[in-house]
Amino acid sequence: MKKILFFLITSISLSVTAFAQKDTTKVIDNKGTIKWVISNTAAVITKADSTLLFVTPKQLADSNFLKQANNGLTKNGQTVQLGGALNQVTTIATSSENFLQITGLQPGSNTTDSVMVINPSTGQLKFISASALFNALSFGNGLTKTGNSVELGGTLTKPTTLTTSATNNLKITGLQSGSLASDSLVVASSDGTLKIVTAETLLQSGNQYFTTTAGQSSFSVANMPANSSKVWVFRNGAKLIPVLDYTTTAGQVTLTSALSSLVAVDDIIEVQWVK
Repeated sequence: MKKILFFLITSISLSVTAFAQKDTTKVIDNKGTIKWVISNTAAVITKADSTLLFVTPKQLADSNFLKQANNGLTKNGQTVQLGGALNQVTTIATSSENFLQITGLQPGSNTTDSVMVINPSTGQLKFISASALFNALSFGNGLTKTGNSVELGGTLTKPTTLTTSATNNLKITGLQSGSLASDSLVVASSDGTLKIVTAETLLQSGNQYFTTTAGQSSFSVANMPANSSKVWVFRNGAKLIPVLDYTTTAGQVTLTSALSSLVAVDDIIEVQWVK
């Protein structure tokens, strides 16, 4: 009788405790036993509940329970942190408003670190060494690469123009002394193209003789400059005086009337000039 009474009291106690915690939902375990499940409003799980009551998957989803993290995320206790191996192709879509920004990056090295590059077709990120990136560049048209240095000097491969102005002019300092006997002069054509000429070709000169008629006053001299200071005129070997005896224009010598009246047949007029 005592055993029956003790069993009855125990059953009532367990039933009251369980009823305070359990929900109306029932589940069937893998042995086919029907059991109550714990209420999602329960604050405490008793020892009795642990043997009689179970938690539904929905209730697990409603809680803060986290089972695992992957694909670039790592679970540390109940905390999920960025960091880990990717286990699938992963895309982060950005836009002009919602772009990706990483702050606090530390200075790198162009000799030991790598450079991140992107495939323009797929957006896939890759990396290459800084030296490989530099070696992929080619230099020409007056530039030469030596090791990791690019220097001025080399063969021009196309017509090249340097545009200067009164403010931004071109200067070359430290030029050494030259010699007109052995060196050439740099000249510029009308379009600015630089060329070289020898000093001898730069200095032009001429010498022309004329056998006169009586009273002749005008003589045409090819390539002669107009400046009389660069022209010398002789009559029968005697040097004439500019303005007093003759005047000059480009390619033309004209004797004054006072001198031309003295010119006889077969006189020799010699004209010399430089420019």
